This record gives sequence, C-alpha cells and structure tokens, in this order.
Amino acid sequence: MLKVIPKSILILLFSAVSFSQSEDSLLKRISEIEITLDSPVESEENLYLNTVSFQSFYDLLSPMGEWIQITTEEIDEDLNEGEGQSYSSLFAEDGEMLFIWKPDVEEGWKPYLNGRWEYTEQGWLWISNDAWGNSTYHYGRWWRSPKYGWVWMPGYTWAPAWVRWRISDDFVGWAPLTPKAKWKIEDGITETNYRFKNNDADWVFVQKNGFVNEISKTNIVNTSENSSLVKTSSSILDIRVENDAIVNKGPDAGDIEKRTGKKLYRKKLRFQKGRGNALIGESEITLDRKSFNKYEGSKSIDKPKKFKRSEKVKKILKKRKIQKRKGHRK
Repeated sequence: MLKVIPKSILILLFSAVSFSQSEDSLLKRISEIEITLDSPVESEENLYLNTVSFQSFYDLLSPMGEWIQITTEEIDEDLNEGEGQSYSSLFAEDGEMLFIWKPDVEEGWKPYLNGRWEYTEQGWLWISNDAWGNSTYHYGRWWRSPKYGWVWMPGYTWAPAWVRWRISDDFVGWAPLTPKAKWKIEDGITETNYRFKNNDADWVFVQKNGFVNEISKTNIVNTSENSSLVKTSSSILDIRVENDAIVNKGPDAGDIEKRTGKKLYRKKLRFQKGRGNALIGESEITLDRKSFNKYEGSKSIDKPKKFKRSEKVKKILKKRKIQKRKGHRK
C-alpha cells in the first residue's frame, strides 16, 4: 500500500539537505523514513485469494528456490482437509491457482530453525540467518507437503513470527502455522479458531536454558524425541492485536529469564523500507517492512519468471485448451 509521508517530515528532510546534494540522494533519504503507526494492521488476510501483487517475493526468492503453481484443492489435500469436496478442481478458476515456494535447503531442515528469538513489545520475534528469512518468516505460511517437502505460501500481513508454541517444565517448542491459519483482526489466531494438528516431526524443541541463544540443527532436541515432548507439553497459540500491532505471545518472559539467567528487555520495533538484515540494539530492533499493491475488484496477474506446474494444474490447463478448441469449431 502506498504510504503518505507527513508534510512535517518532508519539511525536516528538505531542510536537512543542502542545495548541493543531488535529487537522488534526497529521494533515498525519503525512502528510508521510518514506518510506524501509519502502517495499520490488515483487517483480514485470506491467502487463498490472489488479490495482491507478490512480484517482489517472486523476484527475490527465485534464485534461492523453486516456485510451483498449485491449486487450492491440492493445498487442502496436503493439510488433510481436501476430502469430500463437491466440485472438481478441473473447473477451478485462475484465482484458485496459486504459487508456492520451495527453498533450496539441506536434508533435515525445518522453518524457524536457523536464527534466534528476541523478546519485543510485539512478543517473540524471529531473527533469521537465512538470506530469505525476512520475507518468509514474517509473512505467509509454511507446511510440509508430501509431494514437495517444506513449502511457503506468500502473505501480506506482517507478524513477529507466524508460529504456535508448546511449553513444558524444561523445554520450548514451536511449529509454523499453515495456510489454514486465516488472519482476522477481530479474532486473531487462537486455539479456538485454528485446530490444525502439526505432525510431531514438524516441531522444533530446545531446552529452556538455551531458548534465547542462536538456534540451529546442531543444538535442538533430536526429532526422535518430539513425540514424547508433544505429549508432555502445553499448547500456546495467541496471536492478536494489541496497541495497533500484531503480538505473538509464547513462553513467559519471566520464566525464560529465570531459566537462562539473562535479563530480557522488551525491545521496541521500528520499520524501514528496503532494510536488509535486522539492526538489533539494546532497546530496539529495526526491520524491513514491505508494502503491497492490492488489486481492487480484480485478481493479480503477476507470476514468477520461472516456475513449474503441478500435475493437477497441467490437467486443468490442458482441459481448458481442449474446450477452447471445441468452442472455436462451433
């Protein structure tokens, strides 16, 4: 969405720039203006409705993975909710075909694994070490597809992390939310409106005393222990709006301080367009926040420059081609 820069800020910027500076330099400074509460929380986000341009995601992520065109019905089948539908996907409209992204990662990789957690005014924020992490961990949803492995579906609502939690006496675990977690500002995402059950292997568990350390596959609990930890832990899912911002509540900060021996500061979040890696200070964190063009009353026609199609999409397109030929013959 296009952000309107307050006149007072523009005046300050112009006064701080000497006449000898170039117009390009001035525009660069304007583009780096902090985004604060003039970026309202989206009232609703349905990832199945293709009404937003994700071209920036398509271009950024293409070199680091593979885009796949897939139908919404296939996603439902992956998430065990596709049986018994009353229509055939062969008659799906363009809006029911979406692009998902599969990262180039090593065996045993999971989302929200390579990085660390920071305690902030918006709850627990994931700071990723992955080159593509700022896009895929604060926007969209992940799931483990039987056909493709871990894949990501773009979204346009920012959150500190789209995860749910499990807490026990000695361990903390988290797993990514799937496309079945639909954001609505009045309800948030909680245990009552998101009942999807992750596979035990999807969870990442660490001991509480290492929760705020750097996290990688070398220091997490072995996946073979996940089933036991899932059974002996309590679930936490509470993502909602507080003070005009999305908050992801998780482990109790006081308990984490006690177990780690580290003082946690509830850091303030600031946002700038175009920032790469997060800038982490003692009392605040500065992050990149994206803006999206919305297609009012129409669907996005943007697409990755290179992608592959699922077998179901190929059948749909083949059927349409045949029907089009028959139509021309009449």
